[in-house]
Amino acid sequence: MRFPLLRRAALAGAVITAVALAGAPPAHAAGTGTITGRLTTSAGTPAADVPVQVYDADTYNSPGWATTDADGRYTITGLAPKAYIVGFFPTGGAQQFYRQQSEVWQADAVTVVSGQTVTADDQLRATGVITGQIRDGAGNPASSLLVRVVNNDSGDQVYGSTDGEGRYRLDALPGWYTISFDPIEGSYQSQYVPGKLDSESAQRFEVRAGAEVVADDTVLPIGSLAGRFTSAAGEPLANVTVSATTPNWYGSAPDAATDANGQFAMPALLAGAYKVAFYHGERQQYYRGKLDQADAELVVVHGEQTTRISDKLLGTGSVRVSAVDAVTGAPLATFCVKAVCSKGTGQVTIDDLPQGQHDLYVDVPNALHFSKEITGVRVRAGQTTERTVLLKPAAAITTTIVDRRTGQPVKDVCVDAFLPKQASLRDGHGRCSDRNGKITIGPLEGGSYRLFAIPQDVAYGRQWVGADGGTGDERQAAPVAATAGKAAAAPQVKLDPAGSLTGRVTDAASGAPIQSAGIALLTGHPGVGVGDEVTDADGRYRIGRLGPYEWPLGFGAHDYAQQWSGGAVSRFTATPIAVTAGGTATHDIALSAGTEVTGSFNNQDGTAFAGGWVLAHNAETGDVAGAGWMSDGQFRMRVLGKQRIYVTYNVSFRDGQDWYDDRYLATQPDGSRKLAIFVVPATGTLAVNLVVQTG
Repeated sequence: MRFPLLRRAALAGAVITAVALAGAPPAHAAGTGTITGRLTTSAGTPAADVPVQVYDADTYNSPGWATTDADGRYTITGLAPKAYIVGFFPTGGAQQFYRQQSEVWQADAVTVVSGQTVTADDQLRATGVITGQIRDGAGNPASSLLVRVVNNDSGDQVYGSTDGEGRYRLDALPGWYTISFDPIEGSYQSQYVPGKLDSESAQRFEVRAGAEVVADDTVLPIGSLAGRFTSAAGEPLANVTVSATTPNWYGSAPDAATDANGQFAMPALLAGAYKVAFYHGERQQYYRGKLDQADAELVVVHGEQTTRISDKLLGTGSVRVSAVDAVTGAPLATFCVKAVCSKGTGQVTIDDLPQGQHDLYVDVPNALHFSKEITGVRVRAGQTTERTVLLKPAAAITTTIVDRRTGQPVKDVCVDAFLPKQASLRDGHGRCSDRNGKITIGPLEGGSYRLFAIPQDVAYGRQWVGADGGTGDERQAAPVAATAGKAAAAPQVKLDPAGSLTGRVTDAASGAPIQSAGIALLTGHPGVGVGDEVTDADGRYRIGRLGPYEWPLGFGAHDYAQQWSGGAVSRFTATPIAVTAGGTATHDIALSAGTEVTGSFNNQDGTAFAGGWVLAHNAETGDVAGAGWMSDGQFRMRVLGKQRIYVTYNVSFRDGQDWYDDRYLATQPDGSRKLAIFVVPATGTLAVNLVVQTG
């Protein structure tokens, strides 16, 4: 079972609260059920005194908890009939969710039936031990310090505290970890082992099952930072927020604020180098007199000393911008800079910009020119800087959206434009019709587009825009030829009442329901596909806001191949499902695992990429047919065969830096490079070894 990240965060908060609760578990109530089970250690012995918490699988509210007894057994009664998540939280050890999952979204749901008892036994996974001793600068034990151990890959955390001798001991799952503690009472500033101010520069410790790793540390010396912040004229500024962060932003200390005389103080900081920021209203700058954190001067705090600094609010100036067509050189009468528009004057003046370099974003309301960012505009206090920007001509598409029956305009209908086989968001995405039903889509590159309308009013259904009404098939949508420098008129969008689709998704091999399977009208496009519709614990789904047409429907789930209604490999070969206005159509489907596609991913020198995504696309539609995370030059995904695919990628060599994002091209015998097409077999496996030209 999988859960969105936001829900994961909400559940994490619930876990912290639940473990701190005291009192008796809820009593049994009529019409309810029970979850019981036995928790054992990795060695098979009873895991006693472990808090157990259950959560509603949909809302994450927690209706009950218990603690394992001496034999590792627990029972939670009074549970309403529905699906639950069971979590185990051993003191000083790694949290775990049924069955043996470290991430809540990977947990297996436990379904409670009225009047019955369901059993959820689990075994704690094998762990290693992180132990150490923390001392102060004089060599004395640092006791009662909260110690955090964070898994560098999953983000899972284990907590503990130092004893009277400054020692700690924590169980952790195998993996690489960062260790931190908070040595200053009343401050959230953390120190990372060994002697570092942030997680990025901390040492990584490897934990192995059954083994012990030692991580000792000495508390850094403590100093202070004080200073004064004034206006450009030297007048004191009160209530200015002052922050101190490590140079890479991964560590910080509690903020301070200036008093009536512009004075501020941070009385307790761990010794080290910091970058200091000042926040005055909407203004932000860095010490000394810098607009960019990268340019800020380092402030060094020494143990048992007070470092003093002073700074002034930068003076302000103006920038006057003119815009011209990059091809013809003709001036543009109307454009906008930082949301300030020229209103036909051909100029925009932005006042009150702090002195220094600025980046300004320029866009054109009629969408007939592409937006552009002007970088490195230097502003001088008390002066006006003149800049002229060249804007590339673009195409736009205009249309009007009406109710098909009444002919009345409909507002708040968003329309996206798609090129063939390119189901991706474009400039102009998110623009919606005004109160008169009018909309301009763009700026766009020239080409032949088809439009997809997404009403925000749930009474209307989504549609591909046809020549005289909607359709559920992209191939039946009316093509609109768009030319740079012109606004093309598309057919009027005539909206019909919405219908819905429902059904059940199961495993083709076992017949079991598949929970959290995603449903889509158009893969590779999160804003248009359907949204976040997923199957429930019984594998059932419901999709609303569909126009009364015949629709293909895509299904995907973890460990299953993406497939379309009727078990097809693409939208264009799918079995269409007829939706009626105000009605509910039904389509059940059984998902198969598909063909396993694996491979290596290197550059021309044989260097493996460190991480990133590899996506398979159906060659006929461009829709996503499968996706796999690439790690250490290897990737793996599930794709339904038999179909022709091409590959796109978004990968990097190191720590998420230097990303490469493109379609995969293969070198031809004549040295040219063309889009590589692979054929996924109906059964077996497919090995695809990718080599990308870099540098």
